[in-house]
Amino acid sequence: MSATSNVLRPVGMLEKLYTARQALGVYNSVIVTATYRVPLELEDTFVYTTLRAAIPGLLHRHPPLCCYIEEANTAESSYARLSTVDLKDVLEIVSLEQGGILAEKLQELHDQRWPVGPKPLWRLVVMRDPQTIGDSSIESTLHIALVYHHVIGDGLSGIAFHKSLLRELKSIEQKSQEPPEIPDVIRTPDSIELAEPIEKLISFPLSWTFLMKQLMKEYAPRWIIGAPQTLYAGLPTKTLDELQLRSRVRLISIQADELKRLLEASRQHGVSLTSLLTAAIAFALANELPGASRFLGLTPYTLRRISGTSMAEMVNQSSGFETNYPADMLDHIRKASNANERLDSVWGVASYFHTQMQHELEKCPQDNLVGLLPYVLDHVGYYKKKFGKAREATWEISNLGVFEPPAAGPLPRIWELDNIVFTPGAQPLGAAFTVNCVSVRDKPLSITITWQDSVVHEEVIDAVAHIFTDLPHLLQLNDPSKAAETEYHA
Repeated sequence: MSATSNVLRPVGMLEKLYTARQALGVYNSVIVTATYRVPLELEDTFVYTTLRAAIPGLLHRHPPLCCYIEEANTAESSYARLSTVDLKDVLEIVSLEQGGILAEKLQELHDQRWPVGPKPLWRLVVMRDPQTIGDSSIESTLHIALVYHHVIGDGLSGIAFHKSLLRELKSIEQKSQEPPEIPDVIRTPDSIELAEPIEKLISFPLSWTFLMKQLMKEYAPRWIIGAPQTLYAGLPTKTLDELQLRSRVRLISIQADELKRLLEASRQHGVSLTSLLTAAIAFALANELPGASRFLGLTPYTLRRISGTSMAEMVNQSSGFETNYPADMLDHIRKASNANERLDSVWGVASYFHTQMQHELEKCPQDNLVGLLPYVLDHVGYYKKKFGKAREATWEISNLGVFEPPAAGPLPRIWELDNIVFTPGAQPLGAAFTVNCVSVRDKPLSITITWQDSVVHEEVIDAVAHIFTDLPHLLQLNDPSKAAETEYHA
């Protein structure tokens, strides 16, 4: 079968943002990692053969796993069907070195480029924590990382994949004691169908006021619109010749009991957890960077509720919006001189963000940033213009929500899901850093901070990481009397 007959559909306008960045070598992958507790005696060979046995079902369930991008470096790129998938391309088991850190392995995986040509745009990398000498545990920790190209799925697609994987593991366990033998090369389904690109599913009407505002921001000279307050967004982007993609990853965990208190406090104040975490970022940066006069946050969100696409599908259907944090808001945070004033400033920013987020969701798809994409005629050229210039955002925050294991029947007996981690990797042309959240029902909240190496100082990342772990104290959820007596240092 020729490559031409394998073509499924053209790459859509949103998806071209990712093929363009791949062509420039400035964005590689998204990773959603599921951590399992498995019996210590479970051998790597059993894990490997079980996952091999799960892959055929995954290929049938998720068509994007059977695709590659034809003419990926051109404006005419298309999705094409792979006739076969070689397991050596999509499954690998490695052992974390003694004392090894998951974050370091994720950094390494994010910086690996995708092969050119008809190869899958995903792979599973299984990492096992080594047994510590003297450790009396009867369980072992197994990390299963789905590494995938953003062109075949958004963050929620990684969640959908891992739910499907759990179902496959359960099915294999129920059928026999030993997983079935699977050939090294698997044929993909003879006929697969991808979801339509987002522009064919949703109309994005733009008002003249919104369109003119965006055009003025992009093209108007400063003498017409005036100079905005200086935005803190880390160091400027490097030129394309200077750039070396190097991802950094910081992992943070908020324990389940603390998460429960944070959720209850958020509900009492009429805001979401994402709103609270966003306010925490602004609070930490305002105190860590006393000279900063403005921040800008980006918040992606799914369009599936409008397109009607199930959360169980692997697609890329996301948009986002910008939130401005001006100088007077940052000054108000800095002027808080006691615990109660700091508390008020955090909830005030959370309420500010929550109101803007609700307005964005209510008007969507009217005046949506995705609606501007038809005006981008050259996606590679669009990104090339950003090299060597100031960044346009301080941070980006994504929340994938709660991972609910499949409801039908018990989970696989030997695979105890313990945690989920979401990392989008370095974004040399994006925000200075990204914050990414997800949790498993009744388990800790996983937060990651990812950034391009050297874009922000380590002290800034330390301040943001500290605010997350210190939130229960800052919000006086543990011991209000003690919190009121303690000075907070971001």
